[in-house]
Amino acid sequence: MAFDPKAWFIGLKGVEHSAELARMLAWVATSGATGIVEPPDLEVRAQTAPNGTVRIMPGGFIVRSKYSGGNQQSYAGRAPDATDIAIPATGSSGGATRYIVVQVLDPDYPGGGAVPATPEEANAYTYVRPAVVSSLSGSRTEVPLARIDQPANTTFITKDMIKDLRKIALPWRDQEDYSRPSLASDTGQLLASRAKGGEWFPNGGNHVQFEIPEWCTRMKIDATWLGLRYDKLNSWGTRWVEFGTDYRAGGWEGPNGYDYEFRTQAFNWDSVGESTYRDDWDVSDTVYVPPELRGKTVSFLFKARVAESTTAKANAIKCDGGSGLRLELTYMRKPTNADQG
Repeated sequence: MAFDPKAWFIGLKGVEHSAELARMLAWVATSGATGIVEPPDLEVRAQTAPNGTVRIMPGGFIVRSKYSGGNQQSYAGRAPDATDIAIPATGSSGGATRYIVVQVLDPDYPGGGAVPATPEEANAYTYVRPAVVSSLSGSRTEVPLARIDQPANTTFITKDMIKDLRKIALPWRDQEDYSRPSLASDTGQLLASRAKGGEWFPNGGNHVQFEIPEWCTRMKIDATWLGLRYDKLNSWGTRWVEFGTDYRAGGWEGPNGYDYEFRTQAFNWDSVGESTYRDDWDVSDTVYVPPELRGKTVSFLFKARVAESTTAKANAIKCDGGSGLRLELTYMRKPTNADQG
């Protein structure tokens, strides 16, 4: 037949729809994606007391069919409870690389397992199973969860041997942008602080607030100081962005520390003392978003400092009427793990 005679969904009593049509609906709804459903799902962990097994945490998944004849179809599955799976020990001849996957077996297709003989056997058949495999394959209907790099003579599996391979099937993404030219309060602002926590730079109105989505687990922070003026002084230091909800005015990590509880990597700047010129500063970092910040209004600060070295001179960098600020946030929904909290 040229067409499946039933479209999804015909509601007349007695009309039966094909399994292929239901799986096509799952494929369309997920754009043919393969992966876990939510960030914590199906994480592979070492046991609290390491042994020869690993634990797969509960969660859901979607997987695109790789069976011949199963194009435009996807399977959805779930693990309501944690599952332990044994990892073979290695001997003295060398280590091993193994992969933990979740496979879907469909006896309707070649390679999908033996066809159950009776309806009762079919109902009792295990169509979803975790497996330990020696390599990943683009021809199997499976979801990669983790890689285990196992040294020689190893029986117990520790967390440092486990590499997370999970991907979210539908990784949400959104952005926020903030930019402004120089304010009157910026003009003439000189960078002078040598404290560990530095100073707001510039001091005029650079405290920016955004509400982080509840689903965001990773955030890319891109910040730029525009058109900073370098005067004829040799100096160097660092710049970064701080963020959080708990403002302590230099009280984080001791006196003269940071203002907020989280921060990006600090990037270096250097001033050449031979001439007066302008330059931009960039900060770019992807950070983990802890649960206490998700769905909350979070503050962001542009911070900088002069190096503590006694040879470095302060007041080499300043903002004036030709300066400005730009901040771009990219919110991402990525897998999380126990180590992140």
